[in-house]
Amino acid sequence: MKPIALEQAAINAEGLLLAGSPHLAVSSVHFDTRQLNPGSLFVAMTSGIRDGHDFLLQAVEQGAVAAIISNQEKIPAGLPKDFGLILVNDTLRAFQKLAAAYRKQFAIPHIAITGSIGKTTVKDIVAHVLEARSPVYKTYKNLNNHLGVPFSLLQVEEKHQAAVLELGMNHAGEIDLLASLVKPQISVITFIGESHLEFFGTREKIALAKAELLPHTAPDGLVLLNKDSEYLPRIAHLYPGEIMYYSVKEPCDLWAEKIEPTDSGTQFDVCFASGERFSAFLPLHGKHSVLNALPAVAIAKRLGMSTEQIVQALATVKLSAMRFEQVPSRHGSLYISDAYNASPSSMETASRTFAELFPSRQKVLVLGDMYELGPQSAQMHAGVGQALTDIADRIELLVTVGEDSRHLHDAYGGNKLHFATKAEALTALLPLRDASHAFLFKASKGMELWTLLDDLENHF
Repeated sequence: MKPIALEQAAINAEGLLLAGSPHLAVSSVHFDTRQLNPGSLFVAMTSGIRDGHDFLLQAVEQGAVAAIISNQEKIPAGLPKDFGLILVNDTLRAFQKLAAAYRKQFAIPHIAITGSIGKTTVKDIVAHVLEARSPVYKTYKNLNNHLGVPFSLLQVEEKHQAAVLELGMNHAGEIDLLASLVKPQISVITFIGESHLEFFGTREKIALAKAELLPHTAPDGLVLLNKDSEYLPRIAHLYPGEIMYYSVKEPCDLWAEKIEPTDSGTQFDVCFASGERFSAFLPLHGKHSVLNALPAVAIAKRLGMSTEQIVQALATVKLSAMRFEQVPSRHGSLYISDAYNASPSSMETASRTFAELFPSRQKVLVLGDMYELGPQSAQMHAGVGQALTDIADRIELLVTVGEDSRHLHDAYGGNKLHFATKAEALTALLPLRDASHAFLFKASKGMELWTLLDDLENHF
């Protein structure tokens, strides 16, 4: 972060400077005392399970030189006399206002990415490709909410030539807020799926919530929409500027064809409506991975990168952990960890991709519960089980774990086992832990299915 004066921080946060020199330099902003360093501004959040005001003295010990507070009565007596204090009505909103003001200092392209599935992967690929030419800031891990997005904005430095930011949500209005902070030049919506149906009720409502990104995109900017997601063309009218559709199913503005799996990834042709065409390789598996790479191609072209630069960058892409991550085993097995999150669409896609790969191995699907599906959860789990029946001839065994995944198990027409707990599933999986087998682990994050993978690997 570029240092700012305490007085300017107070102005940006729309607060009152209670104490401290107006010229005091602030070099970073944090709401977690564990991340503080000398010169930091500490934000005393009150919206969580703890009150940040109770940690003001700890913030001083960690090197903070000032704090944003909302409760004067909780100012501890032991604060240094020169410690800066900014009083606001709401520390969370002040933090967001501070980030929005800081963002305005940068004329670099800010790229916002949202969607029901694929947004973290698209973020990673876009940032990787752009990084091949110049330094880029990207959202750390998936800190994509009302705290993570402003935190990310405040990490951008003068060396960065672009910022790639992931925007998440589970309620209406959240994307509207986050996009108003980011003010992107380029926006991407990856997919409208079933995630968060518990909160929205219908996919149409989810589409409207994601579409809150569009009015905040610069009028002279660019919006990229996945044409293979049926709801996205229906919200396109909400953006008056340039829209580019991308697809792996049919020709449009940008599409991929001749998609061929290889042992180490996927070969494909990139095609533009203008007639431009070139071949590329992605060290990731599945058509969905190619689909997730297309926005990076479009954005890199938009920002002036050459075809050669793009092709070279795509060939070296690496994703965040637990996104169809290949994990070799000392027992000879191959584990595919895709356990970071799951929806019916992503679970079916991952399973079908897995079934096409590793022809020399017998394949075991290990699938857990998918969360936030609301009253339709049982039906949607069953739908996945029924859909996967047509790949049962390529799957040696389906192992389901959890409560709602019982419906997936019941609807699946192949060889199968169901367990209520991961410990029970481990006992059944241990005899299959050898060089002839490959395992795919997929479930919602709350299932922590990656611990089953760890136990399978480390059990003696």
